[in-house]
Amino acid sequence: MMKRIFFIVFTLFLMCGCQAKDKEPLVFTGKSDNWTVKEIVKPSSDKDKGEPKTIKLTYTGKDMKSVGEFSFKLEAPNGQWGVSIIELDKKGKFEKKTNAIVNRETLKSDKPIIILKWNDKKEEITLKNK
Repeated sequence: MMKRIFFIVFTLFLMCGCQAKDKEPLVFTGKSDNWTVKEIVKPSSDKDKGEPKTIKLTYTGKDMKSVGEFSFKLEAPNGQWGVSIIELDKKGKFEKKTNAIVNRETLKSDKPIIILKWNDKKEEITLKNK
């Protein structure tokens, strides 16, 4: 009898542990000659509210003052989002959060593409999950 109870408790513990890991945020990163990009996607239990996403952009090029206003568009298998007419902070960084309504959950195997446009320049960066 004691072995059965131990087995049930152990099984429940394993199931809870597996579910907790599935709730870990996904982190996609990429870099180019001028930018480093990090997208963090938190799994959501309520699909109607969307997936909380954060994008972190850092300009790594030589002349930060030349960037001025810029825009980005992130294209993923489950949708796209972007922002235009934005500027970097004094450290050459930009961060934006959104709750994107998606047609399916973001997967680890997804490879979103970010398109950055600034000062008549354009770069596309494919992001990969760590």
